[in-house]
Amino acid sequence: MIAKPHPALVLIVLAFALALLRAVPLLSHTPLLAIANSFDQARYTGCFELFPDRPAPIRPDENSPNAPFEFYRFQVNPVRLCYGSSELVQQAAVVAAYKAEQSLGIERHSVRWLGALRLLVLSVLVAAFCRAWWKRGLWPAALANAVVFAAVLSDPANTMYFNTFYAEATALVAAYALFNLVLLYAEDTRSRAGMLLLALAALLLATSKIQHLVLPLCLAVGVLAFGRWHTGRWPWQGWAMLAGAVLGSAFQFAQLARDDAMMTSIRSANRSNIVFTGLLPAASDALAMTRRLGLPDACVAHSGKSAWQLPGLPEDVCPGMEKLGRLQFLREFLREPMALLRFFRNGVAVLNPWLPRNLGHVEGQILGKLPAGFVSWNGVLDRNAALRTSVFILPLLAAVFALWRRNRFVLLSLLFAILMPATFGVTIFGDGLADVAKQGHLIFNAALSWLCVGCVLGVAALLRRHRVQQRSRVGGVNAVQFDQQLDAADVAQQDQPLRRVG
Repeated sequence: MIAKPHPALVLIVLAFALALLRAVPLLSHTPLLAIANSFDQARYTGCFELFPDRPAPIRPDENSPNAPFEFYRFQVNPVRLCYGSSELVQQAAVVAAYKAEQSLGIERHSVRWLGALRLLVLSVLVAAFCRAWWKRGLWPAALANAVVFAAVLSDPANTMYFNTFYAEATALVAAYALFNLVLLYAEDTRSRAGMLLLALAALLLATSKIQHLVLPLCLAVGVLAFGRWHTGRWPWQGWAMLAGAVLGSAFQFAQLARDDAMMTSIRSANRSNIVFTGLLPAASDALAMTRRLGLPDACVAHSGKSAWQLPGLPEDVCPGMEKLGRLQFLREFLREPMALLRFFRNGVAVLNPWLPRNLGHVEGQILGKLPAGFVSWNGVLDRNAALRTSVFILPLLAAVFALWRRNRFVLLSLLFAILMPATFGVTIFGDGLADVAKQGHLIFNAALSWLCVGCVLGVAALLRRHRVQQRSRVGGVNAVQFDQQLDAADVAQQDQPLRRVG
């Protein structure tokens, strides 16, 4: 007689199928559904001299915010562009396929190859982690991974980046892998494989986007502090993460120090965005702050405008802008603490929507939006500010109130509670409030993933308690005594300390 499959295994398969049913139709939709290019994509495709297939008079690296493009071709740009990123790994694989197509006489190459590769990598990774948790006998964790895949990772707000050359998809996959590895190895003794995988995941996350250059570093410090606080020892997992994080941060800072045309342009836009979208709108007296910064009075007229909304280059529109740096901005906030609070408040206000409004979603349409048939958390969160705020706050509160415990879910809550403010802080201090929602892409994923994991583990705990009570009645065992025995077993399993290196 064939044994019946475990109910959780059935649910995992169904969740996996649901994730693919959400992702595949979107990725294969005609016309192409994706996020239009705000210019960031050119920083990566420029490494391969690959740009959208457009008429010759249009400069290859010119942004195209109205609509995404499906077809790209190899062409020479007047200015050499290339920003190093872990995103280039998957792009390089696709470019190899494009080169093969080119050798066959095919000059136009579809971005859908990259979308398919991204979905394949994510699917294999989710399946691998589900299997790893299942083999350890922790089916709730395996089910939680599958549910997160179906409810969050396959949401259009994520998969709309798959058929693009943006780095958001790579950052998402790297963060997902890193969090799973931290929790998976949380109770293991040190191993070479574990240390290499944790360091690699941290490195990939740190090098995915400029905004994440210190994120793995913050997460590593959190893991180290968590283990030290609960056990008095430094966990090896934290040291492994720290190694990859430091290497990734050094790589990013080295790139930021480059003195080429691309990096000069990026620094100019970032500086302008901090002043015009961050500092001046938060100041009690914008004119006085402008004068303290050594800028002409006329610059006040551009308060609230992002760099691409200015009538010219920031340094031409507002002479003296090129002399400003983060120290001057920090000095202004120290001079006027309420401006800093308003800066944070304004940043939170523009942390919405998850899907960018200022970029098109449909090929061939001017600022066309995702068709209503594709259900996304984006719409629900966008329409309900109270719900959105609650979703963001819950992981932070959970980390604070449960930090005295030392099980995996508390550690996960701590990691999310670090990721969200760290990503938000680097975004607004690095580029002002010009593009907070898009650059804070991982914040939405962290909050929603925490909610999914919490629900799955909560239901699993209730089912376990119900089953215990049933068995105690059948076996004539006192329910209270049985629960005490079970709780002791749970503590022994869940509350293992993060072990010291060596």
